[in-house]
Amino acid sequence: MASRCTCSLVVMLVVALGCATISVAPTSASPSCERELPCGPSKFTFYLHNTVYNPAVDNKNSFNSIYSLPPNISFPNPFAFGVRNTFEDPITEGPSNSSNSLGKAQGFYVLDSFTEFTLFHLFTANITEGEHKGIINIFGQVREVDPVRYLTVVGGTGAFLGARGLASCTLIDIDHTPPAKWTLSFDLDLYY
Repeated sequence: MASRCTCSLVVMLVVALGCATISVAPTSASPSCERELPCGPSKFTFYLHNTVYNPAVDNKNSFNSIYSLPPNISFPNPFAFGVRNTFEDPITEGPSNSSNSLGKAQGFYVLDSFTEFTLFHLFTANITEGEHKGIINIFGQVREVDPVRYLTVVGGTGAFLGARGLASCTLIDIDHTPPAKWTLSFDLDLYY
């Protein structure tokens, strides 16, 4: 019995020493890991212009967002909980619709509170014109009554590769006359 234990101990010791002497040579990093990535702008501003589809005024040729049907519920829903708006809004350099185009914002928001107007936003700003081109990914929850609404920049591509930071959103103009229209300013503080 003792020789059997000794034999097992010797085998374990040989295996352990063998493993200890095996060295794994590090492989060289991928060429893409060795390159230095350019940093995009640390500040970036754009204006988003939204026009809601309204069948009452038949603006099917001039809208860029549409609301979903209200959820199928049987109780009062004064804050439109569960209603979604999907949009593809033009974005510009300035607050006017006629300002230089930068591209378009595509995404949606959902009204997500029973007690106040709060919206969960998720969208990409696809910048196709101007000095910096790429996509900026933005998301977060905002309260509609806040004068400045803060969202999170969670990534990007192109000139905004790896961007993260803060998107400060301000209502510039709103027209409730059907079809409803509004302009939002997005001032981005970006880190790479």
